[in-house]
Parts: sequence; C-alpha cells; structure tokens
Amino acid sequence: MKLVITYEKFLKTYPESYRKSLFYPKLLELKKRGFSFSEVKKLLSPKLPFHILYRWYKGKTVPLPFKDFSRIKKEFNDKDLEKLAVIVGHILGDGGINKKKILHYCNTEKFLIEEFKSCVRDVFHIKPMCEYREKSGIIRLRYPRVISRVLLCLFGEFSLGNKKKITRQIDRMPLWWKIKLIQALYNDEGSVVISNSYKAITLKQKSKSILEWIRKVLRSVNVNSTICFDGRCWQLRILNYINMRRFSEKVNFSKGYRKRVKLQQLLKKFKCPKWETKIEILKLLKEKKRSVNELARRLRLKPGTICGHFHGWKRRGRESTKGLVDMKLVEVRKVGRKNYYCLSPKVRLTNLNFRLKLFNQNR
Repeated sequence: MKLVITYEKFLKTYPESYRKSLFYPKLLELKKRGFSFSEVKKLLSPKLPFHILYRWYKGKTVPLPFKDFSRIKKEFNDKDLEKLAVIVGHILGDGGINKKKILHYCNTEKFLIEEFKSCVRDVFHIKPMCEYREKSGIIRLRYPRVISRVLLCLFGEFSLGNKKKITRQIDRMPLWWKIKLIQALYNDEGSVVISNSYKAITLKQKSKSILEWIRKVLRSVNVNSTICFDGRCWQLRILNYINMRRFSEKVNFSKGYRKRVKLQQLLKKFKCPKWETKIEILKLLKEKKRSVNELARRLRLKPGTICGHFHGWKRRGRESTKGLVDMKLVEVRKVGRKNYYCLSPKVRLTNLNFRLKLFNQNR
C-alpha cells in the first residue's frame, strides 16, 4: 500500500489567502515551455493580480505552500505507514495539532518520547524545533507546521485545536495499521488496573466516538470490551481473562514497556481462568459423571463457581454468560436427590477439540 500527497490537497491545509498559489505550478509549466510574460498574463490574469503574476514570473517570490511542498515527502510506503500509525496514535493520545497547526506531544515516559521522535525522524527527517522538560517531569516536543499539514493531508482533520476524531481516511486504513495506531494510543492513555473489585485493561478518552471506533476494531480481532462514563471521561474496559489474553496477543503495549510487563504479570495471576476451568471440568466429566461438590473439591473452587460454569452467570446491566449446559456440552442427570453432571452423548472429542469447541462457543 502507498499513500501519495498532491499539491492541491496540500494547499487546502493553508488559509484561504493562499489559494491563488494553486496556479503557480501552471505558471512554471508555461514559462518552461517558452511562453512570454504577456502570453502568460493573457492566460492567467483573470485568476491572478498583475503584481503577483509579475513577481512569480520574474522569480522574485515563490508562494510559501509551493516552497513547503517542494521539500516535503510526497509518497509513503508500508514502512512509512507503520510509523505514521504510531505518530497518529500518539497524537490522538497525549499529542495534538493546535489551531496554528503546530504539532506537539508530551509524556513523562522517556521511552515514549524517544519512540515518537524516532518515528517522526524516520518518516519526515525532521527533528523537534523545541524539546524541554518541566519540573513535574513532563517532556514536551513541538514540531513545525509542515509535518502537521502532511498528516492532515493524509488522514483528514483527526486532530485540530481541541477536537480529536476518527476520520474517514483513518477508518479506511487496513486492519494491521489500525492495530498499530491503537497500540500507540494504549501506550499513552491505557492502563492495567488490578484492584480488589475488578481487574481490567482500561483506556480513557474525552471523546466517546473514538472509543466506539476502537471497540469496533478490537471486536474484529475477537477482543470484547465495554464503554462507561466515570464522571470525568469515557472509559473503554477489557474485563475477563480471555479478552485480556487476546488483547495481549493481538494489540498489547510496546515491547519492554512497564504496562506490558504488568499485563503479563496480571495474566499469570489468574489461578483458574474461566475457559481453562471449563476445559478441566470437561476432562473430569469425560472420566465419569460428577456432582458440583465433587468437582469443587477436585478443582479447589467454590461450589457456586462450578454452578456458574455449568449454568452461566446472570448479570444486571450487562450481557449474561452461557454455561456448559447452555452450550449443550453437558447434561444434568438426577440421581435420587442429587444432581450429577455428565458429557452430552454427542460430545466425543479429544482434548484439543474440547478446547476449540469451547473457544468457538465463547466468541
């Protein structure tokens, strides 16, 4: 895949007063073909004032947009696009493009500052025009307008002033590119929450529409999430083990980043992830029928937890989960006053197939 910038698109990122610069390439073409000033004037004078036309023809002035366009990169290959995804992700996170089209980015993490600088340098071959550290530890970067103009040309007004959004240009990019963007955004705004009440991967944003877009992209790689308002901003939460594990495989934080390490530690802390527990239950039922209490003792879990795996969990305000009985993998048989659970007669599967069947049911 390759993205290309044209002069016409680039010019649209400038104020209205620069629109006359659109005719400068035409003037250069006519001059190159040997047209005299009087001939050029006849062709272009209805569109351009005499004094501008004269100064352009004599080479006394060159329009600023054309100067900028002549020194920027105009074609971007896959390698460039990968780094552009990181740049756009960081801009949607802790960065931005202000109304004067100055590109800025800030973070307390030196690791992320270096990542941003490296991507901008590799794509645009430009160093920050300003870099300083505040007493609070925040490092701030500022880049010239020409980079912002290229980004706005490629991806629309995804960030301008105080507004940030997902544009049609971003939404049309391939899935791998969107995942790279989301990873950069999680590096900035994401966190791994471990508390007594819940464990989750969260992402905070002022814009709900951005989170809805991220949720849609994550769903396309089988990562389910929820959106809620915490009183100050919107939060995207990835809650259970299977979705957190899929997030770590498909998206994750950058390699070596402390948030990535924390996520790996969290996943290791799960004593009995739900889907793995179901597989262990199925293994035991493959041997013979068993009661809830017997399974609870074997797996060192509470009887209520085993019942949840059999019959699902009913939740208020959220989607309820299916159990093994609902999935028709297990049947209930009453022996006297006791309920025993056994595999459904149709289930005659190997260990691997158990795993695959369960995975497909939970998607």
